[in-house]
Amino acid sequence: MGTHGVEEGHAGMALRILGAPRRYIQGPGAVAGLPEIVATLGTRPVLIADPVALDREGAPLPDATVLRFAGEITKAEIARLAEAAKAAGADVVVGMGGGKAIDSAKGVSRRLGAPIVVVPTVASNDAPTSRLIVVYDEHHTIVEVEMLASNPDVVLVDTAIVARAPRRLLAAGIGDCMSKTFEAHACAKAGGHNFFQGRTPLAALALADACYATIRRDGIAALAACDRQVPDEALENVVESAVLLSGLGFESGGLSLAHSLTRGLTAHPKLAGALHGELVAYGTLVQVAHEGMDEAGRADIAAFSRACGLPTRLADLGLAAPSDEDYAIIAGPTLAAPHMKHLSRPASLDSIVAALKAVEAS
Repeated sequence: MGTHGVEEGHAGMALRILGAPRRYIQGPGAVAGLPEIVATLGTRPVLIADPVALDREGAPLPDATVLRFAGEITKAEIARLAEAAKAAGADVVVGMGGGKAIDSAKGVSRRLGAPIVVVPTVASNDAPTSRLIVVYDEHHTIVEVEMLASNPDVVLVDTAIVARAPRRLLAAGIGDCMSKTFEAHACAKAGGHNFFQGRTPLAALALADACYATIRRDGIAALAACDRQVPDEALENVVESAVLLSGLGFESGGLSLAHSLTRGLTAHPKLAGALHGELVAYGTLVQVAHEGMDEAGRADIAAFSRACGLPTRLADLGLAAPSDEDYAIIAGPTLAAPHMKHLSRPASLDSIVAALKAVEAS
C-alpha cells in the first residue's frame, strides 16, 4: 500500500481499479427470480423496504422478515434496522426501494457482515451498484459516507416496476447520469483517485461516456415510456444507464464538482428537499461553467435538462433570487468536499460563486 491508503504498483504508480456487483440482472418480471437468488446467499432473509414501494408492489419475498424504512437514512435509523434484523437472525439482507432505502439496507449489511441483494424500484439514482452509504442528519444534510467492504452481491432491477414509478424519479436518474462523463474525465485529467483509491481505468471512462450518450439518445423516449407505464427498449437503455453505467462510472471513474455541489445545496434549507439527481443535474451545469465550456455547449446541456423536466436554475429547486449570502451557504460545504480537487483549474469560494452566477445568468 502506498501513502494515504492509495494502492500502488511499479515505481509508486497508483493502480487502475474497477469494482462492480457480482451480478446485475435487469428486465420486466426480473423480481420473480428473487427468492431463488436469495436462497443462494442465506436462509433467513430480512427485507428492508421503502413503505411506498412496499405498499405499491408488495413484498417479493413472502417468507422474509419485513422492516419498513422510516424515510431518512441517519445513523439512528441504520442502528434501529440493524438491531431488528439481528433479532430476527437475518443472514442475508435485501434492500428494496429508492436510494435512501437501499443505502439503509447496505448499512445493515455492513453492521451484520451479511450479503446483500439490492432491488431498486425506481431508477432515480446510481446508489444500487455501489459500496457507498450516504448518511444524513435529521435536517436532511449529508454528514458522512460509509463504505461496504465490497459491492453488493446482486443488483436486480425489474423494469416493469420501474415503469410504474413516477416520471419525476426517472428524470432524476437521468440527472444523476448527466454528470458522470464530465466528472470521470475531470478526475482522470487531474490525476485523482476513484472510490477504490486507484486511478480511473479506461473502462470507467468508457462507461461514463456511454452513460451520457445513452441518456441523450433515449432519455426523452424513456420518460414517455414511463408515462405509459410500459417498459420498452428506450426505457431499458436508460434504466441500465441510470443504475449500472452511472454507478460503475462514478465509483470507478471518480467524482468532481457536480457531486461536490450536492453538499452545498443540501446545506441550504430551501434546497434540501430536492431529489439527488435533480441536484446533480444542476451541479453538472455549474461544473461545465467552472471548467470553461463554451456558451453553446452549456446551452445544449441546459436545453436537454429542461426537456427532461430537470432544474437549470436555483429557482427550479426552490431558491428564487439567490443572494450573496445564499451563494456563500452553498459554496462553503461544496469547496470542503473531497472531490473538489478533481478539476482542471483549482477551485475557490470565489470561483464556485462565479460559476453559480454564470449558470443563473445564462
